[in-house]
Amino acid sequence: MFLNRFVPAGFLVSIALQAFASERPHEARAIRPGVSFSLVSKQPDLVTPTGIDVDREGNIWVVASHTHFPPKDYQGPKQDEILVFSPNGTRTVFYNKTDRTMDLELGDDGWVYLAERDRILRIRDTDDDGRADEEEDIATLESEAVYPHNGLSGLAWSPNGDLYFCLGENFSQPWVLTGTDGRTAMGTGEGGVFSCDPDGGGLTRVARGFWNPFGFCVREDGEMFAAENDPGERPPCRVLHIVEGGDYGFQRIYGQGAHHPFVGWNGELRGTLPMVHPSGEAPCGVVPLGGGLLIPSWGDHRIDFFSLSPDGASYSAKQVEIVKGGRYFRPTCIVHDEYRSTSGTKIFYLTDWVDGSYNVHGYGRIWRLEINLNVAPWAQPRNPEGPTKAAKLARKLRTGKGIFTRGTLLAHARSEDAFVARAALVRLARQAGKWKPETIVDWPDADRVSAVLALRIADAAPDGWVEPLFDDRSGDVQFETLRWIADRRHNQYLQAVEQLLGRSDLSFELFEAGVAAWNTLNGKPELGLNNTEMLLARVKDEASSPKLRAYALRLLPTIARRAAAKGPVASVSFPKGVTAAFLEELISVGDEALTMEAVRVLSGHPAAGKAALARVAGNRSISDQVRAEAVAGLAAVADSHLPLLVGLTTDPHASVRKEALRALRGQTLSDMQMAALKELPSSDLLAAVLEPGTMAAGRPDPGDLDAWLKRLESLPGEADIASGRRVFHHANVALCSRCHRHGGRGKIVGPDLSSVANRGDRSWLLNSILQPSAEMAPEYQPRDLVLTDGSIHTGIRLRSYSKEQIRDSNGNTLTFGKDVVAEIRDLDRSFMPDGLVYSMTDRELRDLLAFLESR
Repeated sequence: MFLNRFVPAGFLVSIALQAFASERPHEARAIRPGVSFSLVSKQPDLVTPTGIDVDREGNIWVVASHTHFPPKDYQGPKQDEILVFSPNGTRTVFYNKTDRTMDLELGDDGWVYLAERDRILRIRDTDDDGRADEEEDIATLESEAVYPHNGLSGLAWSPNGDLYFCLGENFSQPWVLTGTDGRTAMGTGEGGVFSCDPDGGGLTRVARGFWNPFGFCVREDGEMFAAENDPGERPPCRVLHIVEGGDYGFQRIYGQGAHHPFVGWNGELRGTLPMVHPSGEAPCGVVPLGGGLLIPSWGDHRIDFFSLSPDGASYSAKQVEIVKGGRYFRPTCIVHDEYRSTSGTKIFYLTDWVDGSYNVHGYGRIWRLEINLNVAPWAQPRNPEGPTKAAKLARKLRTGKGIFTRGTLLAHARSEDAFVARAALVRLARQAGKWKPETIVDWPDADRVSAVLALRIADAAPDGWVEPLFDDRSGDVQFETLRWIADRRHNQYLQAVEQLLGRSDLSFELFEAGVAAWNTLNGKPELGLNNTEMLLARVKDEASSPKLRAYALRLLPTIARRAAAKGPVASVSFPKGVTAAFLEELISVGDEALTMEAVRVLSGHPAAGKAALARVAGNRSISDQVRAEAVAGLAAVADSHLPLLVGLTTDPHASVRKEALRALRGQTLSDMQMAALKELPSSDLLAAVLEPGTMAAGRPDPGDLDAWLKRLESLPGEADIASGRRVFHHANVALCSRCHRHGGRGKIVGPDLSSVANRGDRSWLLNSILQPSAEMAPEYQPRDLVLTDGSIHTGIRLRSYSKEQIRDSNGNTLTFGKDVVAEIRDLDRSFMPDGLVYSMTDRELRDLLAFLESR
């Protein structure tokens, strides 16, 4: 323990943390064989520490932050301190002239490299008095944003001696980054990884598309990895394999919403790269260890090891928790002590912010982590076989080595391996400046899409391209063109976007992208798709195509669901400016697409829309598919419409009859109503109403996937995709849309399933329904927040800082102050309930699968 010999008298002690001083249960502990974890130093010797490094002599260098949101009564130093702790216990202040210092990295010739919010600098001691007296800027960031930790951070050295550093999303403010030789990079609203030489020359953007790559490392073989911090409304935080020219999909300019057509978080967009694995909440550092990575989690109070396995041109990973702490264990940066580690024992040091408050608060710690590889089987050496064939190809494409014809590059751009495809696109972009629209007009659809992606990567001038691309025969080409001009803010094409939005042949995906582009080019990119005024005007535009009015209606944001105090129906409201009477006016237009969308909006708000739904359900002049949708909407309020629903069980149209029986499931019926149903022809739907106990009888165990697959394959007839869609959105049967979005409808609690068909794996899809907790993605693991009043709130964690923020099963974001949270419990069960399959008949399950597998 280092002595308290250099701390000013009267140093601030946070009243909120008084209990911490002797609170042993909240200290961290090793939970894996071969791991030891011990305290090296703590407050008041150092406070709110960020960056850390270790030198050859065993001195520990650390940043003590005093400028990260200091309270008004903060009694610490006015600027950050660079502290040095020697092996014999002395503590010295090496430097104290920086503000909002986020990282530290030792260099050659006595230089110490620091990342401030808006510059990378280096300092050194030239007269050997133990204090820095020389300072040089390496790179400077010009921006109006001042928030501390979405600026510059993530310092690391590469084996060739280049300095790497990272930039956060900068609150969507324009920025210009400049090196010492005048080379610049610029952008708005997306984080990046950059490199330069130790003197600040040769500034290069390495990769883009981040929220905040706060932790970064370069392995001995040159492979790069980042720990991506703070994903807003789009969990999880990410472990990323960084490659030159990589795009990781995020742009803060489009807001923090959970869905945006031009934002990807796991390789959802063409040309973007997926994560290796979800990390814990709020990772701030990453270092290599053997065949994997060590990553502290500030928000989950733990340290994880991610065992890496080659996967095509990148990696997959398995997560192993090795150190666990309580709410006052907030690990930030981590460093490997390469000088005192041996082949069998690896030593690391970590900084600990201690409290969840972003404000500096007078507490901090340094921990020592020691891993004995002889008794830690989870920390295996790196794969000795070297890079895979795909990895070698991707690297060759990225570096410009080898000769590739355009045809070969286009073929690689179609690769299912995202890293190979991205590398091919980056290589194609080098020749895209020579293309003209007539160059690509006869290419296959997929290659024309690649051409647009290459033009975007090359940041080519769009003049002469946009009009023919908007007229292209491929909707995917049109989508990528919208994304190109929106990402690059080519506002001169606003009118062209408006014209495209007026086309009656648009798909919903294109309309959604058009709305996002329209908002962006109008200077409101942060609205995403939630421009209520614009959408409502389009819904009401009688001169517009009914299909486009239907799309606009689908996109209108609804009022958030809240559980009702009593009864099964949620208390909800229509989108702003929409009423049941207005929706009935839309139905009266007589267009099936518009009518269907109006009925679906009514179904989403059954308490308010039940009268209109009943009128549609009973109107035989309307198509049977629309009527069936209305009946499905009535299922949530079936108890108030039993006579109508019983009557519809004899409707001439099978789809209406089936939905009426489905809506009656679980209802308390009169003797007369039961008698009427018993007169109907026997069917599985009827049996589910009359004898609900038969739903589970004779059916396989949920764990017997093969038996279920055979059972569904043996059913007679064809699957009904329209029925499967209604099952997906049904209020009482599958319940899918309570947590999942599909085609612009539903909630975003679990993953968006709009493109789940692309996976092409029926066994995986079915098993996800049969055993929802068997293979649960870490980012969707629910947590219980137990409050001090005894209440329990369950949700997916979005953030953990001075407050706990979760998204509950209704899609609502709930925020609680840490002072009211008594306990946080990780749950080993999914939000999807077990036994869900037994709420469906075999045919309903088959129809649901067919819907999810449909394109």
